[in-house]
Amino acid sequence: MRAAEWLAARESIARIESWRRIPTTLAWMAETVYRLQGLESAWPLLAELAWLSPKRLGALMQGLGDSSLLALRRVFDANFDGDGTLDDLAWFPAWALTERPGLAAFLRAAEFSTRTLPEQGMRIMLEMLSLEREGRQHELLERRKALRDLHAGLFGAYIRTR
Repeated sequence: MRAAEWLAARESIARIESWRRIPTTLAWMAETVYRLQGLESAWPLLAELAWLSPKRLGALMQGLGDSSLLALRRVFDANFDGDGTLDDLAWFPAWALTERPGLAAFLRAAEFSTRTLPEQGMRIMLEMLSLEREGRQHELLERRKALRDLHAGLFGAYIRTR
Protein backbone atom coordinates (compact mmCIF):
# COMPACT_ATOMS: atom_id res chain seq x y z
CA MET A 1 0.00 0.00 0.00
CA ARG A 2 2.84 2.39 0.79
CA ALA A 3 4.20 1.78 -2.70
CA ALA A 4 0.73 2.29 -4.21
CA GLU A 5 0.78 -1.25 -5.60
CA TRP A 6 -2.97 -1.53 -5.27
CA LEU A 7 -3.49 -4.84 -7.09
CA ALA A 8 -0.84 -6.56 -4.99
CA ALA A 9 -2.28 -4.97 -1.86
CA ARG A 10 -5.77 -6.23 -2.65
CA GLU A 11 -4.48 -9.75 -3.21
CA SER A 12 -2.46 -9.69 0.03
CA ILE A 13 -5.35 -8.38 2.12
CA ALA A 14 -7.74 -10.92 0.63
CA ARG A 15 -5.47 -13.71 1.88
CA ILE A 16 -5.88 -12.57 5.50
CA GLU A 17 -8.43 -14.77 7.19
CA SER A 18 -11.58 -12.85 8.17
CA TRP A 19 -10.19 -9.58 6.80
CA ARG A 20 -13.73 -8.24 6.61
CA ARG A 21 -14.23 -8.58 10.36
CA ILE A 22 -10.98 -6.85 11.37
CA PRO A 23 -11.23 -3.04 11.28
CA THR A 24 -7.62 -2.50 10.18
CA THR A 25 -7.73 -4.92 7.27
CA LEU A 26 -11.22 -3.79 6.29
CA ALA A 27 -9.95 -0.20 6.14
CA TRP A 28 -6.99 -1.33 4.02
CA MET A 29 -9.30 -3.14 1.61
CA ALA A 30 -11.67 -0.17 1.42
CA GLU A 31 -8.77 2.10 0.49
CA THR A 32 -7.42 -0.40 -2.01
CA VAL A 33 -10.80 -0.80 -3.71
CA TYR A 34 -11.21 2.99 -3.74
CA ARG A 35 -7.81 3.44 -5.39
CA LEU A 36 -8.48 0.73 -7.97
CA GLN A 37 -12.18 1.19 -8.73
CA GLY A 38 -13.36 4.45 -7.21
CA LEU A 39 -15.77 5.53 -4.50
CA GLU A 40 -18.83 3.73 -5.85
CA SER A 41 -17.14 0.35 -5.51
CA ALA A 42 -15.79 1.21 -2.07
CA TRP A 43 -19.16 2.20 -0.54
CA PRO A 44 -20.08 -1.30 0.73
CA LEU A 45 -16.74 -1.61 2.51
CA LEU A 46 -17.01 1.90 3.93
CA ALA A 47 -20.43 0.98 5.35
CA GLU A 48 -19.08 -2.17 6.95
CA LEU A 49 -16.17 -0.19 8.40
CA ALA A 50 -18.59 2.37 9.82
CA TRP A 51 -20.32 -0.37 11.79
CA LEU A 52 -17.10 -1.98 13.01
CA SER A 53 -15.02 1.10 13.73
CA PRO A 54 -16.42 4.59 13.19
CA LYS A 55 -13.07 6.05 14.28
CA ARG A 56 -11.21 4.20 11.51
CA LEU A 57 -13.85 5.27 9.01
CA GLY A 58 -13.28 8.90 9.96
CA ALA A 59 -9.52 8.55 9.52
CA LEU A 60 -9.92 6.74 6.21
CA MET A 61 -12.30 9.35 4.86
CA GLN A 62 -9.72 12.03 5.58
CA GLY A 63 -6.95 9.92 4.11
CA LEU A 64 -8.80 9.25 0.88
CA GLY A 65 -9.36 12.96 0.39
CA ASP A 66 -12.32 12.36 -1.92
CA SER A 67 -14.03 15.72 -2.30
CA SER A 68 -17.57 14.32 -2.69
CA LEU A 69 -17.15 12.01 0.31
CA LEU A 70 -15.71 14.81 2.45
CA ALA A 71 -18.51 17.16 1.40
CA LEU A 72 -21.09 14.56 2.40
CA ARG A 73 -19.28 14.10 5.71
CA ARG A 74 -19.42 17.86 6.40
CA VAL A 75 -23.18 17.88 5.81
CA PHE A 76 -23.52 14.84 8.08
CA ASP A 77 -21.50 16.50 10.84
CA ALA A 78 -23.57 19.66 10.58
CA ASN A 79 -27.01 18.06 10.37
CA PHE A 80 -27.09 14.60 11.90
CA ASP A 81 -28.94 14.50 15.21
CA GLY A 82 -26.83 12.01 17.11
CA ASP A 83 -24.76 11.93 20.27
CA GLY A 84 -22.20 14.37 18.94
CA THR A 85 -19.42 11.79 19.27
CA LEU A 86 -17.24 10.05 16.72
CA ASP A 87 -19.46 6.98 17.20
CA ASP A 88 -22.14 8.88 15.27
CA LEU A 89 -20.20 7.96 12.12
CA ALA A 90 -21.57 4.44 12.48
CA TRP A 91 -24.84 5.96 11.24
CA PHE A 92 -23.20 7.65 8.24
CA PRO A 93 -24.12 5.00 5.61
CA ALA A 94 -27.80 5.02 6.63
CA TRP A 95 -27.87 8.80 6.78
CA ALA A 96 -26.11 9.09 3.41
CA LEU A 97 -29.13 7.38 1.85
CA THR A 98 -31.34 10.27 3.00
CA GLU A 99 -29.13 12.73 1.11
CA ARG A 100 -28.26 10.55 -1.85
CA PRO A 101 -30.81 7.77 -2.42
CA GLY A 102 -28.84 6.69 -5.50
CA LEU A 103 -26.22 5.24 -3.15
CA ALA A 104 -28.64 2.38 -2.49
CA ALA A 105 -27.36 0.63 -5.61
CA PHE A 106 -23.89 0.44 -4.04
CA LEU A 107 -24.77 0.04 -0.37
CA ARG A 108 -26.95 -3.00 -1.04
CA ALA A 109 -23.70 -4.90 -1.62
CA ALA A 110 -22.56 -4.38 1.98
CA GLU A 111 -22.32 -7.75 3.69
CA PHE A 112 -24.19 -8.38 6.89
CA SER A 113 -21.88 -7.51 9.73
CA THR A 114 -22.54 -7.31 13.45
CA ARG A 115 -26.19 -6.33 13.02
CA THR A 116 -25.71 -3.22 15.12
CA LEU A 117 -28.40 -0.56 15.30
CA PRO A 118 -26.64 1.57 12.64
CA GLU A 119 -26.51 -1.43 10.32
CA GLN A 120 -30.20 -2.11 10.96
CA GLY A 121 -30.88 1.54 10.17
CA MET A 122 -29.21 1.25 6.78
CA ARG A 123 -31.07 -1.96 5.99
CA ILE A 124 -34.39 -0.29 6.88
CA MET A 125 -33.48 2.72 4.71
CA LEU A 126 -32.73 0.40 1.79
CA GLU A 127 -36.09 -1.33 2.26
CA MET A 128 -37.93 1.98 2.42
CA LEU A 129 -36.32 3.25 -0.76
CA SER A 130 -37.45 0.09 -2.55
CA LEU A 131 -40.96 0.35 -1.12
CA GLU A 132 -41.19 4.00 -2.23
CA ARG A 133 -40.23 3.06 -5.79
CA GLU A 134 -42.78 0.26 -5.81
CA GLY A 135 -45.55 2.41 -4.33
CA ARG A 136 -46.19 0.01 -1.45
CA GLN A 137 -47.44 2.63 0.99
CA HIS A 138 -48.79 0.35 3.73
CA GLU A 139 -45.49 -1.49 4.10
CA LEU A 140 -43.61 1.80 3.83
CA LEU A 141 -45.52 3.17 6.82
CA GLU A 142 -44.54 0.13 8.88
CA ARG A 143 -40.87 0.53 7.97
CA ARG A 144 -41.00 4.26 8.78
CA LYS A 145 -42.29 3.41 12.24
CA ALA A 146 -39.47 0.90 12.67
CA LEU A 147 -36.91 3.55 11.64
CA ARG A 148 -38.44 6.12 14.01
CA ASP A 149 -38.27 3.62 16.87
CA LEU A 150 -34.67 2.72 15.99
CA HIS A 151 -33.22 6.25 15.77
CA ALA A 152 -35.22 9.47 15.88
CA GLY A 153 -32.39 11.52 14.34
CA LEU A 154 -32.09 9.27 11.31
CA PHE A 155 -35.87 9.22 10.94
CA GLY A 156 -35.89 13.03 11.08
CA ALA A 157 -33.23 13.23 8.36
CA TYR A 158 -35.28 10.87 6.21
CA ILE A 159 -38.57 12.74 6.70
CA ARG A 160 -36.96 16.13 5.92
CA THR A 161 -36.16 14.83 2.45
CA ARG A 162 -39.69 13.59 1.74
